[in-house]
Parts: sequence; C-alpha cells; structure tokens
Amino acid sequence: MTKRNTLLTLAFTIASLFGGFVLTQPALAATCGGAQTSIIDCGNEKGEDAIFKVLGDIIKILTGLIGLVALAAVIYGAILYGSAGDSPENIKKAREIWTNVVIGLVLFAFMSAILNFIIPGGVW
Repeated sequence: MTKRNTLLTLAFTIASLFGGFVLTQPALAATCGGAQTSIIDCGNEKGEDAIFKVLGDIIKILTGLIGLVALAAVIYGAILYGSAGDSPENIKKAREIWTNVVIGLVLFAFMSAILNFIIPGGVW
C-alpha cells in the first residue's frame, strides 16, 4: 500500500468510528417520571422504585469489587507469609491482613443482608 492509501484508510476508519460511536443516540429503555433512562427499569410509571433498583445495582457492583480486593489481599498475605522465612514480623503482618480481610467480608455481608431486608423485593 502506498502512503496515500494508508492515510485514506486511516481517515475513513476514524470517521466511521466517530460517526458510529459519538453521533448516535442511545437506546432508551424506559421513562421514569419524565426522565428517559437506559440503565434501569423503573418498575412503575412514576419511577418510585427506581432508587431501589439503582441501590441494588450499586450493591452488586460493590460485591464484585470487594471480592476482587479481598482476593488480592489474601494473595498478598500468602506471598508475605511464604516469603517470611525466619521473620516473625512478616508472619504477624500476613496474619493481620487475613484477619482484616475476614472482618471486612463479614461486615460487608451484614451490610448487604440489612440492605436486602430494607429494599422492597431484595437486592438479589
């Protein structure tokens, strides 16, 4: 390919991406109290259940993120414990990390259970 053909191909690719992603309108799923939304289903015409749906989505996202952070902390503690050798400080630090992960997961489980009880219909 010549340099001119390469530049033309690049220009058409950028133009098609710009036109395809930037200039298009989003597909709207529902109207909640006069506002159009593509993220949640309102549940009724006035959108009174919309806040509960948003809270449920936030809790589901947080659950995944907290799971990833807990897994990373457990792996970090395992690496620290495995490479401790004769250092009791590193062993103590690894055990503290594992204890904090368990406490954090238990507290998140209680928070999730309480919100599941408060939100009508539950989060899950």
